Amino acid sequence: MNGLHKDSDIITAIASPYGKSAVAVIRVSGNGCARLLNALLDRPLQVGRLGLNTFRFGDFTENLMAVEYRAPKSYTGEDLVELFPHGNPLICDTIIKILLENGVRLAERGEFTKRAFLNGKLDLMQCEALADIIDAQTAEQLVYGNKRYSGEFKALLQVQQLLKDCLSSMEAVLHYGDEMEQNEIDGAEMSSILAAIDGATEILEKEVNGFAGGKVINDGFKVALIGAPNVGKSTLLNALTDSERAIVTPIAGTTRDTIDGNYVYSGRKFTVIDTAGLNDNTDDYVEKIGIERAMDAAHDADAVVYVTVGDEKIIDKAAFSRLVTVKNKCDDQIDALIDYQKVSKDGVIHISARNKINITALKQKLYDMCPKDFGSVCNHRQYDCVTRCLDSLTAAKAEAKKAEGPEIVAALLYEAYSAISELYGEKADESIISAVFDRFCVGK
Repeated sequence: MNGLHKDSDIITAIASPYGKSAVAVIRVSGNGCARLLNALLDRPLQVGRLGLNTFRFGDFTENLMAVEYRAPKSYTGEDLVELFPHGNPLICDTIIKILLENGVRLAERGEFTKRAFLNGKLDLMQCEALADIIDAQTAEQLVYGNKRYSGEFKALLQVQQLLKDCLSSMEAVLHYGDEMEQNEIDGAEMSSILAAIDGATEILEKEVNGFAGGKVINDGFKVALIGAPNVGKSTLLNALTDSERAIVTPIAGTTRDTIDGNYVYSGRKFTVIDTAGLNDNTDDYVEKIGIERAMDAAHDADAVVYVTVGDEKIIDKAAFSRLVTVKNKCDDQIDALIDYQKVSKDGVIHISARNKINITALKQKLYDMCPKDFGSVCNHRQYDCVTRCLDSLTAAKAEAKKAEGPEIVAALLYEAYSAISELYGEKADESIISAVFDRFCVGK
């Protein structure tokens, strides 16, 4: 159970999308919620069994289904009631209003899941995975989220256990330290500690290396289109996303700011960012701002597509780790489907954005550029916890090899353990917790 403060209020919210539907879901959670609802229902609630019932208050009547869950065997880990009225906003709003008049308060964003976390039903990694499942736009994201939610990635839990064992061993070293010679540390204990540190470090390094892949699955692969004015970047954005997202005109400099659009290829989400044309010979203040934003977008992207129509060289290709160059306006090409090698000359893929020739080949090239390794770490909060844990272990190992100052080694091991525990929410502060649950909608 997390040590953060738990609210004892009874809370409620609509858990289904707002609007007309056949059935809606209203959640009510907190100690005493079943007793309160039984006073408003014609029939007593049944634990774990959905039953037909009637909600009455004054002149208002609604036939619905209802079920009760008792702590700790509920989603939130506390007493919970779910009502299933007709999905008319007027009906749902009236039920919520009646509940509020009877001492219940409206739930905050993600508060049901937050209570599940505080009651030990879910850890923080699972809560983040749940938010990602709700936000998933591709089958790949859904599968990845479900794997993280169900605990299929266990490597970091192994790190947590290894660090627990290390701290226990360090306690033994510190406890018997007075019986040793000065600067002498028990060799067997330190060998065990160093082996555990090595094992934990190996796992953490794999997770750090897999972060880029996990983030790409979760957030999508960001691709920036850059090039000189009027080379067809906006047309290419529209071709890739199969939309009219960007305005296309023959006039150079039409795009002054960044514009983005999305597409899915081989189950993976891609975000394409159209940018202002790179023009070194402009005195236009607005255009200069657009060019600055174009370069910022290029450096922030996972990959860059450099769009050309000839042999112009306006960027330093070495500045980008993942870059593909395309020659646009090759309208006489025959579409090569996914075989970008077939339509590449000197590493440049020949396309026609206007006629949508070799667009699939470009998509395949971008797909092949995506990171292949991934683990359970997929956002910056998780990455920060893992890297802090790894840094502390690296420092602990260096101190341990000196065979002196076991107190320093113990302190560094505790820092590492605190970082990995924060990953799962055991030592996370309220600001971190709030940031996670602010992602959720009201009712989840």
